[in-house]
Amino acid sequence: MKLDYDPIPVLESVGYTEREAAFLYLVAVHSGYFLRRQYGRFVHRERGAIAEQLLRKAAALGHIQSVACGQSRFVYHLASQEVYSAVGLATSRHRRLKGDGQIKCRLMVLDFVLDHLGEAILDSGEAKLDFFTVTLGLSATLFTQSGAGSTRFFPEEFPILAGEQQQIRFTFFEEGALSTSAFESFLRRYRAVFAALSSFELLYFADSDRNFERAAKIFAALYPETRALGITLMTPRGVDHFLDYLRARENNDTEKRSVTLRDLEILREGEPIYTTLEHEAFCAAWKVGSTTAEKIRGRFQQQGPRAKLTTIALPYHYPIYQFKRERIAEPGLGSSGGTGRLSLFAKEVIRKQLLGEGGA
Repeated sequence: MKLDYDPIPVLESVGYTEREAAFLYLVAVHSGYFLRRQYGRFVHRERGAIAEQLLRKAAALGHIQSVACGQSRFVYHLASQEVYSAVGLATSRHRRLKGDGQIKCRLMVLDFVLDHLGEAILDSGEAKLDFFTVTLGLSATLFTQSGAGSTRFFPEEFPILAGEQQQIRFTFFEEGALSTSAFESFLRRYRAVFAALSSFELLYFADSDRNFERAAKIFAALYPETRALGITLMTPRGVDHFLDYLRARENNDTEKRSVTLRDLEILREGEPIYTTLEHEAFCAAWKVGSTTAEKIRGRFQQQGPRAKLTTIALPYHYPIYQFKRERIAEPGLGSSGGTGRLSLFAKEVIRKQLLGEGGA
């Protein structure tokens, strides 16, 4: 995000220390929500009065609201329009009251940011669009997301790491749902972007490994240009399928060994696919032993971007899913209107608190 001023002194001017102002800036940019322990991590203090000082000060200034999760645990919502305006984010959606899963997701994003403070983080839609269109030269149309009469870029607001030599690491944060439909939608939304890159890594974060295997399968199925699969126009079912076809055809033509039912199935699938002169050349070379599986993999696995999915279980605790009660959203807490009933909280627990004992 580009500003023509330093927002930290602006926040200091109302009474925050430099460290407090810097932390609130990170919260405003990346999450809108935070936990007491996250500020402790930021200042390298696990416990003590230092977090209490920030919470009392921010509450007295009317900048935060506390969300009670039960058992004296709280999530803190930076809801002040003044703070967001001070850091150049007057229209930020982070100040709106969110659902339980969304709050947890934003807390996970903040933990990720705290883990990568020394790295180049693309922290806003403007910064991301500038990097991909100006630095990498991609078309802005790849990033267009239309909805509600407007065009939005990077609507999920997940950070992206831009490393040396244009190494790009996208992020996806799982809220804890049983379904992986949100991840599937994310992959479809960015498929054209991924295909335009020579290489990238996608970091899949969750607080449990429950969906990791399923996410890996979805990544492989919905992003067929991955280097690992070697799926191209010539090998639409992947390089392994083509290799199986070569072996089955060799068995059928030379009778080196009996043809299996699997061989017959592969031949039936492959005959209408592997029909070009290059396919025939590979078949002939395979038959006489002048090519190998390694050479063929090298030929086709280079066609797509070098894509990698890394699944990571965050080692942090998020109290918001632990206390399954109901809540009724109250007006004036950052929402833009009536929000209806939401699960996982007790009734009437979203309110201003005297920030005393037991924050999460």
